[in-house]
Amino acid sequence: MTVTELRPPEGDTYAEGLARAEKAQAEAEAARIRNEAERRRQQLAADKAEAKAQKEIARELEAAEDERRQREEQRRTEAAAKAKAKKSAETWRKSALAIAAVCVVVSLPLQVLAFWDPNAWFLVAAPLVLEGVAWALLKGAEAAIDDGRPPWHYRLGALLQALVAAGINFAHGSETYGIATGIGGALCSVIGPAIWDLHEHGRIAQREGRKTLAQRRTEKRAARAEKARVAKVNAMRRSSDEDVWERALYLAAALGELVPSEKTYRRAWDELHGAEVGSTAAIISAKRLARRSVRLAQNGPLDGLEKGENPQVDSQMGPDSDKPSKAASEPGEDGRKKNGGTPPVRRPGTTTYAPIARRQMSLEQLRPAQD
Repeated sequence: MTVTELRPPEGDTYAEGLARAEKAQAEAEAARIRNEAERRRQQLAADKAEAKAQKEIARELEAAEDERRQREEQRRTEAAAKAKAKKSAETWRKSALAIAAVCVVVSLPLQVLAFWDPNAWFLVAAPLVLEGVAWALLKGAEAAIDDGRPPWHYRLGALLQALVAAGINFAHGSETYGIATGIGGALCSVIGPAIWDLHEHGRIAQREGRKTLAQRRTEKRAARAEKARVAKVNAMRRSSDEDVWERALYLAAALGELVPSEKTYRRAWDELHGAEVGSTAAIISAKRLARRSVRLAQNGPLDGLEKGENPQVDSQMGPDSDKPSKAASEPGEDGRKKNGGTPPVRRPGTTTYAPIARRQMSLEQLRPAQD
């Protein structure tokens, strides 16, 4: 602080100028402290907001990371399931081919021996025709499946051709080598094409989206349970309210329904009772009466005043007033219960007011005179 600042203005003493300067310095210091406190408060609020925003960002990032991990885990699970299914299908295909090849090794030579004749050596080609036709038809069924065409006639032809070859093997094998050889040759003629046909049947089911036997059984059980539930509900509705049920049947017939649907039954109930399902005029009245009774039980009766008690009059009368009002002495003629709600007419001198009421009325009367 300079000497000029400490110099007292005109009319002031040196002490007064010094006091004024000190006061100004104190006010400046207080303002600086307030500004610093406000700055710190704003900085703290900004730091808190930034920390909160960082937490929100971290929470969002964590949620996004969890979602990404879940998607990745689901993708890996689906990929593993697809790989396993593909491996199983490939294993099944190789196994079917192996069994078919073994069956051909057994059945084809047996048929060659059945058709062998030194004088007609060309008949050796007959077994190739019998066995080859069956496998050619199965390949035709495979092509039909891949092209989206019906494969059933190819599969049926292959089965009939396999049965013909099985019959030849059974007859020749039983006669020449015994019954066991005949049965084995016949089975090999049928098993090979049948195994491959089962493989193609699986491809057809996958292409057409057919459900498994267990799935179909589960759906049938659920359908039977739902049908039994609907029948039980309809029986209960018929017995509880025959008029509504008859109306529902009429509406169902008009709408082309074999059994009234839930929407149809609700419409029938609304037409006859004018309310939601399960509610009638009697039920609604009883419910309102019950609610009114509960309110009275919780809050007390609305008109439960004792005889001679009138709160509107007693609130203005003094505690020392022993002159009962007309409304208190004659409750039957007070004009409140039998005159449509019109209050009784008060006359001068019939009511003694409380001191505070009298004082207020006196003040109201004196106020114009004072003005």
